[in-house]
Amino acid sequence: MFALILKFQAFMEQLRKNKRLWFTSITVIAFLGIAGTLHYLNSTTETSAKNLYAATSDTFFQDLDAQIQSAQREISAVGIALLDNPAFTAAMNNPANGAANSQKLKQLADSINSAGKTQIAFDLYDKNGIKTATSIEAIKLSSLAHDSKALIKAIATNAPVTAVEYQEGQVYIASYFPLQNGVFEVKKSTDYLIDAYAAKEQMFQIVLDKDFLDMKRVQEFSYKKIGKSQISVQSKGDENFIEFLSTIDFDQLVSDKYLLQDDYFVMGKPILDAEGKQVGVFLIGEYALKENSLPKMTKRISTGITIAAMGLVVSLLVLMI
Repeated sequence: MFALILKFQAFMEQLRKNKRLWFTSITVIAFLGIAGTLHYLNSTTETSAKNLYAATSDTFFQDLDAQIQSAQREISAVGIALLDNPAFTAAMNNPANGAANSQKLKQLADSINSAGKTQIAFDLYDKNGIKTATSIEAIKLSSLAHDSKALIKAIATNAPVTAVEYQEGQVYIASYFPLQNGVFEVKKSTDYLIDAYAAKEQMFQIVLDKDFLDMKRVQEFSYKKIGKSQISVQSKGDENFIEFLSTIDFDQLVSDKYLLQDDYFVMGKPILDAEGKQVGVFLIGEYALKENSLPKMTKRISTGITIAAMGLVVSLLVLMI
């Protein structure tokens, strides 16, 4: 080992005597050091940025889950309170009295929504899953059974079921309460989330997979096509954002949790039905170019770290020379 050290020292002494070779070697080493450091910094900051985006998407979806759970608690509390009233329960257990029940449900919905500034609605079904009364005037009652997985599960298990699902032109957070002669449903449209995210300068959108919908029934209501196999039924939204969504791969988005392109930073979370099957995607997006967007802040941090590290590397190389 000592002999190797002596040979290395002799080699370095020879280099110093040959000034041209010495400075050429130092220059090459300096450039290699800078190139290697840049590569390492870029790889590290890119990995850190990806981890930050993934962690941020998790935080965003924890917030979304909290909002949905809050709505579920709200509608469950309303349903339980109503069914604790014997007179109300007796009326709902008489599905043959559809017109009177619809009028009663409409008055209740109007009273609750005007007092709480919410968007709650009520439906009543018989044991065959046929809707016999509703608080929504625009909905026409039909003799066809509804194909709601949550409704079917509530009837089969005779236990309350809560789900996010498409119904007659909208996506609802819905709770089903089995009765002696049917099922009572309390639901809230997810459109309120559009305004909640718009207040934070973000975009919220729900896309549904056409393969899991009865498109004959869907076509009775307004909807927007998004790409080849998705639709949006929300009453409002950012048109530019919806147009952008037509260009993305939703399966890849759900797998990666987020998508970053020149104009948008988008996060995607699957919507699962009562059987655990994916029927759509929750989407949260923001403009990537706005001043306080996550991509811009991440880029500024990464650039600052890279410049600081480069300055340190160059300083060390100068001192070595």
